[in-house]
Amino acid sequence: MGYTHYWDRPQSIAAETFNAIAKDFERLLPAFERAGVQLANAQGKEFPEIGPEFIGFNGAENCGHAKNPAVCVPWPAEKACGIGDNLGIGGTLPYRTCNGDCSYESVWFERSMSADQADKNGIFSGACKTAFRPYDLAVTAFLLIAQHHLGPAMTVGSDGEQAQWDDACLLCQWELGYGAGCRLSSERQLADVTTCAS
Repeated sequence: MGYTHYWDRPQSIAAETFNAIAKDFERLLPAFERAGVQLANAQGKEFPEIGPEFIGFNGAENCGHAKNPAVCVPWPAEKACGIGDNLGIGGTLPYRTCNGDCSYESVWFERSMSADQADKNGIFSGACKTAFRPYDLAVTAFLLIAQHHLGPAMTVGSDGEQAQWDDACLLCQWELGYGAGCRLSSERQLADVTTCAS
């Protein structure tokens, strides 16, 4: 168990739609950098992979933050938001931070999934445990972008509360023009982003 975001999606995404998702996510890279979010590829090294067939990213393994073994597999406090240092904290976190390694589980989002990737009910899904590391902001923003472009064909769930999604919603609104009105439902599902105010 660990702090996780979940999604169900179509098996195949039209190339035009997938390119729009990739383009919007790429537009956020400078904003993540300004916020102190160091992104890398799925292995936590080099750079995020954003292409016409897949998007893969994680936090940076060698982020340069101080080591703090007390930040192991933490959980955000109810109103936790933002990004901060890891000094003197552990357990339930007031903001996104790492233990000296900003990587955890990667996001791997393919344009087309093979039939054997469906679960026993025929659902194509994914999940990412972020341990509330700084790249959690990028994960939530990416899921908001994907749902915006895929509409009701994609559902997003989260272990988080609204406070943990507000940063991504506002960032997408400022940078992309959509997202500010989005809310998690009582079942912790992200409201249909296509209906959010632009």
